[in-house]
Amino acid sequence: MRRATTWKRAVVLQAMCLLGGAGTAGAVTPTNVTKVARVTGATPSGEALPNPNQTHTNYEVYGTDLGIVWDKGGGEVFVLFGDTFGAGWCGNGGCGGGWRSNVLARSADTTLSNGLSFTTMVQDGPRHAKEVLASRKVDNDEITVIPTAGVSVGTRHFIHYMSVKHWGDPGQWITNHAGIAYSDDNGQSWVKHPTARWANNASFTNPFQMGAFVKNGGFVYLYATPNGRFGNVHLARVPEGSLLDINAYRYWDGNGWSASQAAARPVVIGIAGELSVAYNAALGRFLMTYLNEHRQAVVLRDAGTPTGPWSGEKLLATGAAFPGIYNGFIHPWGNSASELYFITSQWTPYNTFLMRATLTADTDGNNLLSEPGFETQGATPTMAPWYLAGAGGIDRALGGAHSGQDNGFVRGASGWNALKQSVVVQPYTDYTLKGWLRSSSNTSRGFFGARAAGNGPILAETQFGSLPSWAERTVTFNSGANSIVEVYSGVWADAGDTWAQLDDVSLTRGSNLVAQGGFEQQPSSTATSPWSVQGNGGVDRGLGFARTGANNGFVRNNTGWNALKQEVAVTPNTVYTLTGWVKTSSTQNDGYFGARVLNAGPILNEVHLTQPQGGYTLQSVTFNSGANHSVEVYAGTWANAGDTWLQVDDVAVVRN
Repeated sequence: MRRATTWKRAVVLQAMCLLGGAGTAGAVTPTNVTKVARVTGATPSGEALPNPNQTHTNYEVYGTDLGIVWDKGGGEVFVLFGDTFGAGWCGNGGCGGGWRSNVLARSADTTLSNGLSFTTMVQDGPRHAKEVLASRKVDNDEITVIPTAGVSVGTRHFIHYMSVKHWGDPGQWITNHAGIAYSDDNGQSWVKHPTARWANNASFTNPFQMGAFVKNGGFVYLYATPNGRFGNVHLARVPEGSLLDINAYRYWDGNGWSASQAAARPVVIGIAGELSVAYNAALGRFLMTYLNEHRQAVVLRDAGTPTGPWSGEKLLATGAAFPGIYNGFIHPWGNSASELYFITSQWTPYNTFLMRATLTADTDGNNLLSEPGFETQGATPTMAPWYLAGAGGIDRALGGAHSGQDNGFVRGASGWNALKQSVVVQPYTDYTLKGWLRSSSNTSRGFFGARAAGNGPILAETQFGSLPSWAERTVTFNSGANSIVEVYSGVWADAGDTWAQLDDVSLTRGSNLVAQGGFEQQPSSTATSPWSVQGNGGVDRGLGFARTGANNGFVRNNTGWNALKQEVAVTPNTVYTLTGWVKTSSTQNDGYFGARVLNAGPILNEVHLTQPQGGYTLQSVTFNSGANHSVEVYAGTWANAGDTWLQVDDVAVVRN
């Protein structure tokens, strides 16, 4: 796989060992990352790692990369690799004989502490790993076909792949399309489905070109990025039985699921390449790894639900410790609340390795910002994930940080100087931004706040002047229509040399998990994402019927079941309280307000409204989410007595 990584400077990993064990649904941070064993290639002189597979002699695999792992059923996993070379291989990607665009292994090894042993590799001849997905191997046409994800449903196996048109500069390549191939014979042969594809666009920015699959709750979730390593992470999902039906996919639009791919909004800010996502049952959390080229490291995020909110980035494996590293594919076995196994690639020696990390409890799990305390910042030009407007940098171990050893700073003699970071948010949702600030005595116009991405409109900010000692500032804001916001702290240097310092920054989401609970942002009288209607209903817009604001939801009909409903992401086995204000017609005698499992599943709890609600009445339901990562909340009525209506407003779900 011809994707060299150029490391400009070292990134230092400072393990943040926090007190306490990792509990269910608790956020984690990785520490103590070590190489366990070599997975592919020959053992070079001086290397002491176990090498159980000896792929150079057993399968004519001298050099390869990736190592995408998934549970295929039957007590085995598949391990899928990228561009592969045989005899004549020269020590890095893109040279040698026996070029195959991809090869596939099977493994039943459950003891990962001493390495990952293959049962076999899929072969097309004795001791020769087979190319499972063919490519034209013509530059600027289709130079190669690279797998990016795999999943099995029943006995059918699926590979998400990208058709690469051209390898460009390091980390930058362009694709023709992404697609899905399938196998019904245990991986021996594969068919590229002709219509299960995501065509790239003319500007080569389609966000679904590289992927990661996760099965959960009857769906397969597809996390995806554009071609290359510099895009955001988007999300789609499809029922398990419909993976090959491109029209069955629904795309996360920031609040709910849309049939339109164009409506997709990010779930995670890049810079993201070689994505991997898995569910860790011991933690009750989803884990995401990818290469952040700007940070020159493979990073980890975690979340309690598939849609997030995802934590900030945490350094998993750095280029300083493992030169040329560019992926971390999570192994589905052997992981626990305290251990994580994953496969990495290194450009030189262009081969793959099994690695292990220790997971420790992370008290900043609700913080959506990466590097909030600047503690693992490397001396890189971009200071990723923080970026500068004007002049500034990192005070490294100078003894003046609010906590830890480092803090960020800006300093200039003129103009605007600011530290800033972009982060994914849910539209029309409340957030709280906090940070500790200190500034020079001549500071008169300092600002700490949040704005729309790309120096867009300010959502909220607080102004500060001279702060001779560290002082905490808090800003609350609603994200509005934005799915990405930019947080910032900066000063206008109006009086010559002016500085400000920043440390221990946090961004947390408000407690209400219902999106658009007051219906104020609904664009028309037809209910749209995240709300949907079963039967007949919609939105009363500016009609004077709302409890608060201008709008409310309603259902109305002469017959049958009519309900407003919304899918809400939750943490499994957790208690929540659903509240909402309901008003009904005098004919209403069989209404319900509650929560249930998706797809008309079992009711978790509900209130039965047997009497008319002549004015808005507060309804409250407490429920346990059970094994579910999403539930459906609803307000509806059976129209048993002719024309019947129900109105609802100010709906909320909060964790107890």
